[in-house]
Amino acid sequence: MDKKEMKTLIKKARQGDSRAFGLLYSEIRTELFRFALYVLKNYSDAEDAVQSASISAYKKIGMLKKEDSFKSWYFKILYNECKNLLSEKSRRYELPQEDMTLFFRDEAPFEGNFYVKEMLSSFSDEDRSVIVLSVLEGYSSKEIGEILGMNPATVRSKLSRLLAKLRKMTEGEENE
Repeated sequence: MDKKEMKTLIKKARQGDSRAFGLLYSEIRTELFRFALYVLKNYSDAEDAVQSASISAYKKIGMLKKEDSFKSWYFKILYNECKNLLSEKSRRYELPQEDMTLFFRDEAPFEGNFYVKEMLSSFSDEDRSVIVLSVLEGYSSKEIGEILGMNPATVRSKLSRLLAKLRKMTEGEENE
C-alpha cells in the first residue's frame, strides 16, 4: 500500500469507517505482532496485547494528529499495552522455542540463527524494543523515540551500544 492510499484510509478511519481501519490494521498486523512477541516473549500475551492495542487505536483514531505518524502512534499504543501486561502479571515469560521457531522461520533478519534471538531475550524489554523497532521494523531513531518516549539521540546511542554488545556476543560464540 502506498502512502497516498494509506493517508486516504487514515482519513476515512478518523471519520469512523471501520472497514478503512481494518485495512490499515491488515497492513501492519505482522509488524505489530512480531514487536509484541519480542517484548512479551509469550505468543498468547502478544496476541492479547495486539488485540487490546487495536481496540484502543480504533477508539482513539480520531485523536491522531498527523496521518504520517499513524504507524508510530499505533506502536506507541501497543508498547504501552505490553508494558501494562508485564506490570499486571509482574512475571516474565520465556518464549517457548517452538513458538519462536514457528513464527520466525520465514523471517530473513534472523534466518537460521536462533542464537541471535536467544541473545535478544537476555536484554531488557526497552533494549529489545529499540533493537526490534530499528532492525526488524526499520523505524528511525525519531520514530522509536516517539514510540518509547525517548529522545532520538538517546535511541541512537542506546542502539549503537546494543548492536556493539550483540556483535561482541556473536564474536564470543564464533570463537568457542
